[in-house]
Amino acid sequence: MSGMSMGDVLVPGEALPLIPYQAQDLARTIESFRQQQVSGTLQLEVEVQPGKCWQRVLIWYKGEITYGGSKLIDRGVLIRMLVQKHKPEYSQSIEGWLIQQLVYPHSTRELLVFLVQRQVLTWEQIETWAQGQVVYTLEQAISFAGKYRFSPQTEVDFYHGADGNGLNWNQLMMTVNTRQQYWSKITSLIPGIAAVPLPPTPAMLAKISEVAIEQHSRKWFDGNRTIADIATVLDRDPLQVARSYAQWVQMGWMHCQQPIDLSLESVAPPDLPIVLSVDDSPIVQTRIKRALGEQFEVLLANDAMSALHLLARQPVDLLLLDVTMPGIDGIELCQTLRRMSKFTQLPIIMLTAKDKSYDRALAEMVGATEYLTKPLNDEKLIAIVNQYTKGGHIQ
Repeated sequence: MSGMSMGDVLVPGEALPLIPYQAQDLARTIESFRQQQVSGTLQLEVEVQPGKCWQRVLIWYKGEITYGGSKLIDRGVLIRMLVQKHKPEYSQSIEGWLIQQLVYPHSTRELLVFLVQRQVLTWEQIETWAQGQVVYTLEQAISFAGKYRFSPQTEVDFYHGADGNGLNWNQLMMTVNTRQQYWSKITSLIPGIAAVPLPPTPAMLAKISEVAIEQHSRKWFDGNRTIADIATVLDRDPLQVARSYAQWVQMGWMHCQQPIDLSLESVAPPDLPIVLSVDDSPIVQTRIKRALGEQFEVLLANDAMSALHLLARQPVDLLLLDVTMPGIDGIELCQTLRRMSKFTQLPIIMLTAKDKSYDRALAEMVGATEYLTKPLNDEKLIAIVNQYTKGGHIQ
């Protein structure tokens, strides 16, 4: 395991350096923090894509997590958020009082006690909100590799309940695990919390029947923001956002790029030809990766939009393209690529379960180089790919 071990000791006043951790190891690192009953701030850099990291923080008090989020926030912002969420009618009247209180060195804890005593907020409301923030943070951090830094200081003494406690770790992880089951149910539509909604095409926008959804798509779907990014800015539950998006995908109103699984990425020798396989079947993709993986660097995309996004930033020597896919099918994608000067000479091997003369003729008409029928023969597939690539160069 990368990171702290159970025997490591945190020295008060000493900030640990940035330490790498592997996917799924963060939970064990957190367990070691609990055992040592630490207090302070855990800063996380979560690597969700090559070159893209989420910045996240977890605040600790005597071995318990008290707050989590995308960044540290001062006590004034935190109090305003809580009041606005649970008692918006108080937000105007409390503003002047809050500004006056923040002039003095009151702690966050003292301000929360004051608001609870005056029945503006309840400890249950505060703890429920904090638990949601921590669950979202854990959900976004635990499944990815990254780096962390622990500082034994924090300016946010955000403790819950009359006794000033943190959140129950077992309950937090139970909630995270339950939510993972709901995420798995929409994986075919929304690949995960790190999925990136792609900019809507004119055809997609024309299908949208609600003005608010069209405006949302234009504003937030830029091909860079992940679902977690959008949910954070909107202060929404990422799972609820993803569920809404799943319905939009079914309606043909949006499309998501498949997040890159960094844990499965291998470093390929620079002289290997690069093959991009586009197929919506995980079984077929696994078969192709296994057959070609020793001789080629194999990139995978599960739909046309993901393939286009990848082709825009990655040179490819050969394209394996499934004919039948949801949304933009292989025929349409091949035709689109052949209209672009960059891809007129790219070898495109069409793969399909249909073995009819009409289908072959259609594939040739849109510019396919070869046409293979499924189920694939590994030896024949390797021979065809070798025929059109050599030493990383198009033949």
